[in-house]
Amino acid sequence: MNEFILETKDLGKSYGSQPALQALSWKVSPGTVWGVVGPNGSGKSTLFSLLLGLKSQDTGQAWVMGSPAKELEKGKVGAIMDEGSFYHDSSARYNLRISALIKQVNKERVEELLTKLGLDQTGEKAFSKFSYGMRKRLEVADALLTDPDLYIMDEPINGLDPEGIRFVRDLISQLHARGKTVLVSGHYLDELEKVCTHYLVLSKGREVFQGSKDEMEAKHGKLENLFGGGLKL
Repeated sequence: MNEFILETKDLGKSYGSQPALQALSWKVSPGTVWGVVGPNGSGKSTLFSLLLGLKSQDTGQAWVMGSPAKELEKGKVGAIMDEGSFYHDSSARYNLRISALIKQVNKERVEELLTKLGLDQTGEKAFSKFSYGMRKRLEVADALLTDPDLYIMDEPINGLDPEGIRFVRDLISQLHARGKTVLVSGHYLDELEKVCTHYLVLSKGREVFQGSKDEMEAKHGKLENLFGGGLKL
């Protein structure tokens, strides 16, 4: 198990009679950037929730850094999952300090990240009054708090302007350069192609493809070809 930073075996989840993820077996090596791709309802968010221990699987198993996903400790994974659980009437600094307290991170790290991500000048401005891009930056700051080895990002560029998209792209590239592992989902295929080393493609909860970027290109060409009629997703 130590060879992989993340592993699933026959992982499955249903909502009532509707399967959301079906028998997924997947191994992720350290230092890779995986694009998790598929149409709406393909199981991407369900997969991420299972890996983060936010939901329980119905079948199979998932391990993160050698431990069952459901036993995942706070701060072991940097997660960007739709605005997290911030206090909407509180400032960026207050929100990040609360998160740091839970994750046992010192105040110096909070101030470092506020400055690095351009949130140090927001003062007492409430999270609810932040622009979408600034909210995303606070999510990133929260994910970076413990400097984990694994990051899970659920559609991190949705709704962002070109500057925000470049910010997230550069962030992923920097994490990869430092040997971190990143799982990122999204619908902007051209952006994923710029940063990903591997792909997991899902459709209706089932795996359609998993492998390296080179394997993808050798078999299907560009990633978008999977969605252009070559395969029925």
